[in-house]
Amino acid sequence: MESLGFMTDFDSSSNAKPFLTGRKVVAAMFAMGFLATGLLYAYWTLHLMPFMPLQEAIVADFPGSAPRVNGGQKKMHKDTPTILSISMKLQFDPTVPDSETTEALRKVRSRVAELVADKVDFPGLDYIELYVYRLVQESDIRERYFRLNVLTKSDWVEVDGAGLVITSPDAVISSPDAPSTSNESINPDPAETNSTEPKAENESAP
Repeated sequence: MESLGFMTDFDSSSNAKPFLTGRKVVAAMFAMGFLATGLLYAYWTLHLMPFMPLQEAIVADFPGSAPRVNGGQKKMHKDTPTILSISMKLQFDPTVPDSETTEALRKVRSRVAELVADKVDFPGLDYIELYVYRLVQESDIRERYFRLNVLTKSDWVEVDGAGLVITSPDAVISSPDAPSTSNESINPDPAETNSTEPKAENESAP
């Protein structure tokens, strides 16, 4: 009788239904899909859709720029500024240190600011951030960042990737391909230095 009882307990435990069944797994997958779709829709509606007119206007003025525009606060639970972020591809290298590039970048910034004022109704906007780049190769991107304070209506300033001001946007920057010349001014050529030195006083006359 004891052996029969043991077998009965074993059979009852082996026939217990698992916690995760096929239906529960399928239902969970559908729930996750609906949640992801809802989050994407909310992001599109709140961060991208209001700026579609600006994005289309940038494409019209700068064909091939592939702009991306979004806006909002980086951390809504803190007192952070409201930022309109714009990224666009250029047909020229923005890091070339010449007057032609400087003037071209000035025109891009000026036109983008005009388009923002004309196409965007964004109450409480504090800053416009503009990221411009030129894709030279897959792993070689020439890029610069600029920021405009909308509240003070000041000029554009250049910032780094972390948002820290680094220089005036129209300042000449070093070309990434230009060789360094600092050693030439610190350590001049010994041959050139010795060529101008007077003869030693103890040098015998011919």
